[in-house]
Amino acid sequence: MKAVTDILIPAIKNIILQKTEISQIAEIRMRIHCPLIVNLFEKEVVIEEYIIEEQDIRDTFNLATKYSAYAFEESIKEGYITVEGGHRIGLGGQAVMKEGKVSLLKNIRYLNIRVCHSVEGYGKDFIKKIEARKSFENTLIISPPGLGKTTLLRDIVKNLSQTMRGTSICVIDERNEISGSFNGEPAISLGMRTDVITNCSKEYGIITAIRALAPSIIAVDEIGRKSDIEALQYACVSGVKIVATIHGNDIQDVKSKLGEMVDKIFKDIIVIKRRGEYICY
Repeated sequence: MKAVTDILIPAIKNIILQKTEISQIAEIRMRIHCPLIVNLFEKEVVIEEYIIEEQDIRDTFNLATKYSAYAFEESIKEGYITVEGGHRIGLGGQAVMKEGKVSLLKNIRYLNIRVCHSVEGYGKDFIKKIEARKSFENTLIISPPGLGKTTLLRDIVKNLSQTMRGTSICVIDERNEISGSFNGEPAISLGMRTDVITNCSKEYGIITAIRALAPSIIAVDEIGRKSDIEALQYACVSGVKIVATIHGNDIQDVKSKLGEMVDKIFKDIIVIKRRGEYICY
């Protein structure tokens, strides 16, 4: 958590340490002219006595970028920056468009510091299922936002990477959320048989991985776009297995979005019911 506290100004850091249990923090939200809000795993803490002002946001942004915003220019356009430790800061402000694309994000007035947690053993129930069957099949993890789907994906990848001899896994980490990569180096261990491609679309990453890194398993987070599904289909016909996550409440909810592709692509489905609790189908 040191990487998180290092980007907080003293006044905010001190009040968070007073009001919360730092190891339980999932998010720290700063919204201009609004109270500081800290989301713990099980509850929300609204710190009414600390109202966020423009200077708080500016100072936090400068600490996070080490006063070198230009070094984060591309990810800022995408609305986030990743700091050491794999922690991601979502940015809200005024988007400047050029030729239909965001060329600049300015007047940043909202920050969401998402604290990266690695939970060892979270995927053990699913790993037992694979071990009993002695094979890994295409797997989809379904979860509403904020219940730990990326955390579960990360632990499954690490377990497979550490235990499956002869396998090779490639993580396509579009926004550095799985690996927490900083300057190209993952902050979170994903196992000795895992490669990582960051800061690219899932489509590009999947095709590049298959052509260049010859994985037997590809892992992706938060699928949903048509291009994502087409890339996954390409992986399937290339003989590569998949483990992916998607936002949803249950299997029927996801089928309403993806239709027959759910049954065509995925054999194993995991539904997260609450943080730390999931069902394998």
